[in-house]
Amino acid sequence: MKKTIALLLAALMLLSACSALAEGKEPVTIRFYNYALSETAKADWWKNTVASFEEKNPWVTVESVTVDYNSMIQTFTNDLGSGMSVDLILGEVSWIPALMEGEFIQQPKDVIDPDFYTGYYDYVLDQMYYKDGVYAVPHYYTNSVVFINKDLVEAAGMDAAAFPDTLDGLKAWIEALAAFYKDSGKVSTVFGLTTAEVPATGSNINAIFTAFGGQLLTDDGELADLKAEPNATAMAEMLDFYKYLIANGYTQENLKLKDYRAAFGAGNVIAYVDSSWGYAQIGEVDANAANFTVTAPLPTTMGTNGKGNSLVESHCFLIGDGLSDGQKEAISLFIQHCTSTEALEGYLNNIGLAFVAHEALKDCKISPILEGAAKGVSHVQKQTQIGPMVSVQKQLATMVLDYAVNGASLEDAVNSYITEAEYYIDQ
Repeated sequence: MKKTIALLLAALMLLSACSALAEGKEPVTIRFYNYALSETAKADWWKNTVASFEEKNPWVTVESVTVDYNSMIQTFTNDLGSGMSVDLILGEVSWIPALMEGEFIQQPKDVIDPDFYTGYYDYVLDQMYYKDGVYAVPHYYTNSVVFINKDLVEAAGMDAAAFPDTLDGLKAWIEALAAFYKDSGKVSTVFGLTTAEVPATGSNINAIFTAFGGQLLTDDGELADLKAEPNATAMAEMLDFYKYLIANGYTQENLKLKDYRAAFGAGNVIAYVDSSWGYAQIGEVDANAANFTVTAPLPTTMGTNGKGNSLVESHCFLIGDGLSDGQKEAISLFIQHCTSTEALEGYLNNIGLAFVAHEALKDCKISPILEGAAKGVSHVQKQTQIGPMVSVQKQLATMVLDYAVNGASLEDAVNSYITEAEYYIDQ
């Protein structure tokens, strides 16, 4: 029996090789590091997408490597150190500096078919820029999205579609809802902003600072002068907004985005700010959440200088260095396959809600849930990428809590942040 099974396996391998050679292609393997395969909501989509690609391109084998998100960087770093190849990574923009400095990734323009590469939207691709070029390509992207429970808003006699477009209007909106649901026992959060001291929170706070008209980093990758205008006013107004929300119980201190997602799905949060793909965890709590979930962009007038801009967040492809010509062609085809309407439309509507980043997807339908937030997709601001970005952003949460919760003065909170951020940048 064992001999028969071995012969069958050998025959299958021979058939696969013959199929590839029949196409005039030498068989190649690409090792794809993909944390999404470890996530229940996304695993099946990725398995099916890889399988359909291999069926169309039998000369290519996609060897998927997966661990949970928090372990992925350490995993492929260890593998690289051991001499293993890391050919393609599904990752985050913040990973670019370290991987580029280590000479582990290369510019996509040197791998992806030029005609396809030119189809990426510049304002999204700009976020992948580091030092001398673009070092990743977006799979899809999000601006800052306000998730709103329209049932709770409408029960209070308000119109969920009429989300405020000024900071003063937003405060009035929050206060009206808070008054209606006071002592109801149902609503835990009226307008949620995350302040937990974790990397995802730092990115979220940085986006809010941007919405108030601030710029955290200079184009050269240094900490911007936070005491000069418009940064000084933007910082003061942003911190006052967090203090207003926390002091009045409109938001909860130290909650992570995943906490808000679960509470929103359970119907206990009226609105909160998140990435668009946060909906995947909302939907896991209540499969019918689409019936009460709508979205809006951040108000277009936030304080004195804010125009409601936010930062681009993207799940992106990072391409390994040292690839053979065959691997480059295979990766180019694989990325195009993953960035097709046929492959991606179902994902963007049912799994990881997001906006398209390539003109090839211009006819791809996005989820109706995101229709409200779509008004803000072009209100994004370019931000320079730096190696210590995670630490520099994470410290923003410490600053917010120092000012809004721990009683630090504005000056002390900002000065402490500047000291910590510059320490990380200067390392």
